[in-house]
Amino acid sequence: MDTNALTLPYLETLSSADLISLADDYGIDIPDNLSRRFIIAELLDVAEELNQEKQKSELKILDDDENELDMEDSALPLSFNETKISVIFRNPVWAFVYWDISAEALKKLSSSSRLKNLCLRISYFSDFESVQPVKFFDMNVSIEDREQYILLETDQKYFRVDLVANFGEGQTDALTYSERLEVPSSPKILENALPGSEIEIPRILELSGLKKLLKSHYEKYRQSFEK
Repeated sequence: MDTNALTLPYLETLSSADLISLADDYGIDIPDNLSRRFIIAELLDVAEELNQEKQKSELKILDDDENELDMEDSALPLSFNETKISVIFRNPVWAFVYWDISAEALKKLSSSSRLKNLCLRISYFSDFESVQPVKFFDMNVSIEDREQYILLETDQKYFRVDLVANFGEGQTDALTYSERLEVPSSPKILENALPGSEIEIPRILELSGLKKLLKSHYEKYRQSFEK
């Protein structure tokens, strides 16, 4: 059906019976005794929606050489060529960290004979404006890694995650860091939720995989549980 014909001047030329018939063609349910004005308004709304869908389907995305890109078969790039780290929460104690490293920075790291390893440095702060952390711990990651789950300490106030290059002999370089985030409030019971302890975890947190996280995280990163 030609939605371009559904204009106000054209619709006003139709009889009420023709308007009802046209509305039926577009799948519009018209109640009995509905005035012409409302029928025309419904038809105009449908025409606008159909035209918007048509415009979206005809939208072409071009590359730098003005060639049309096939977006159906395209996938997100593995890297956006920027050194950046972000944090999102899965539950009050489990955060997902993901990062990217620019091609230039990656080349420098890969070619450095002094590079020992990369790590995520989780720093805790007493308040949002504090310069020095009250404590921190490091989690080693490989140069190929781009994501990691971390377990937060529920008795802390704020935290930040840095992506750090370790060159040995105490020499490090913070490649990038996340924004400073508030540690979410959580049930009091989770303050002692260490692996091996018998605790009653709320069902909603158990569904998030918290019990398995406690075990696997402790096995790999015991330092995150140091007191």
